[in-house]
Amino acid sequence: MLWLLTVVTSGALAVIAAFVVHISKVSKAARPAALSAATRTVGHGASPKAHRVTPAQHSRHTVTYPQVTDASSGLSYRMLGAPWLNGCPSDLNTPAFDWTAGENTVAGHVSIGGSVIDWHGLACSGQLQQQFPYGGPGDLEQTAMSLVSALDPAYYAGVQHTRAIEASSATQVSGHRAWKVEFAMNYTDGASQGLTWSTERGAVVVVDRGAGQFPAVFYVSVPASLGTQNVATFLSSLRIS
Repeated sequence: MLWLLTVVTSGALAVIAAFVVHISKVSKAARPAALSAATRTVGHGASPKAHRVTPAQHSRHTVTYPQVTDASSGLSYRMLGAPWLNGCPSDLNTPAFDWTAGENTVAGHVSIGGSVIDWHGLACSGQLQQQFPYGGPGDLEQTAMSLVSALDPAYYAGVQHTRAIEASSATQVSGHRAWKVEFAMNYTDGASQGLTWSTERGAVVVVDRGAGQFPAVFYVSVPASLGTQNVATFLSSLRIS
């Protein structure tokens, strides 16, 4: 009987030992597989928790740019980096246009009437002058178109060109009703006068500031040599206080 009990006990211990060895092998095989899966997950993208962005983290990544602020018209807009300089060229001021803030850069030189003068890329702002009748928001479109027509002979007449209206639409600037006209200038023989570009893109925006206040006017004109995409940059940054 003692011999039989010893045999049975030994057999049971052998079975248990074999089971333990099997479990150990399975566990070791599973761990590298699990580790490999975890590694692949991290390699292709962070965990869901890593994609959460708190308001504080978002604010740290907000990009801000220098601004031109026009106290007279209430307009503000992006100040571009070098070679752009603060200030609207003073020789642009006429009885019809009084620019009180802006920025500019020299695009090149042009020969007009025997004189060689600087030709600027620019963004300027000011109040609408009394020469342009304005009775309220209903006049925004007509006023904007009148400004474009008046700007043409005032600033572009020295070089043979054609003008095309690219877009004309109602818009808003900081919640104020406005009208935007975008146009293109084409200089078919500009090279004969020294221009190194053949096209220029511009825009005029008239913003209603409310009863008793003259509308604000924004004017931008950028030769192709300076990157006409800057026109869209200026327009998208436009604000009014």
